[in-house]
Amino acid sequence: MKRFATTLALLAVCAAPSFALPILSESFSYPDGNLAPNGGWANFSGANTDVQVNAGRATGSGPNANDDHIFFTAQPTTGKTYACFDVIIPTIAGAPKAIYFAALKDAGTANFVSRLYVLPVAGGFTFGISHSSTSATVGVTAWSATSLNYNQRYNIVINYDPIAKSSTLWVNPANESSPSVTNTNAAIAALSTSTFAIRQSASASTLPAVPSYAGTADWGFSIDNLGIGINFDDACDLYHTVPAQRSTWGAVKAIYR
Repeated sequence: MKRFATTLALLAVCAAPSFALPILSESFSYPDGNLAPNGGWANFSGANTDVQVNAGRATGSGPNANDDHIFFTAQPTTGKTYACFDVIIPTIAGAPKAIYFAALKDAGTANFVSRLYVLPVAGGFTFGISHSSTSATVGVTAWSATSLNYNQRYNIVINYDPIAKSSTLWVNPANESSPSVTNTNAAIAALSTSTFAIRQSASASTLPAVPSYAGTADWGFSIDNLGIGINFDDACDLYHTVPAQRSTWGAVKAIYR
């Protein structure tokens, strides 16, 4: 009887794998054209050209000006919010302007956190992150001092931590323990995040003079496979693969050997 009960328990475990639970999952599987109002996306700023869907990716360019956001369950100021997505930056001529193009925020139009930037570096660009708005004295944290590759897909993860008052950036991580960079601003009040924003702007951000991120070229981007979660794995669920496991029958047979 004991062996029979153990067998049933094992069957239940094998038959009920654990799944991540993102609070938002978006693959941009919409017809080509304006992103809003597909899937709950909405324009919250700008009146020029909307973020575009092109072959299942959300694409934007600085001069287009419009900004779109999508809502998810408002998060408490006692926990972290993660966003995981992939990004491609098409080739441009010249050094890109230092501009953020994705962020977490509340339901309004002014409180942005965990801002993801393209920054100019020698020979090209890198990504960067700021916890809040920037100024001549409040800057960004760059992913690297060497250039990344244009036209290459990068898996990006950003994390907003209202308790530590910090935002963290990963590029092509294997897991949360992979290399990352963090930007902290102790002066920023904790924010209840409830939207993910895609931003188009042709105006370079105000940044400290050192290090210099002087770029003059407008640039574009495309985004896909967006996930939002309360932890790293949940947000990156779209990137997960099913781990190799023994078959259920093989596990059961092992009991009787």
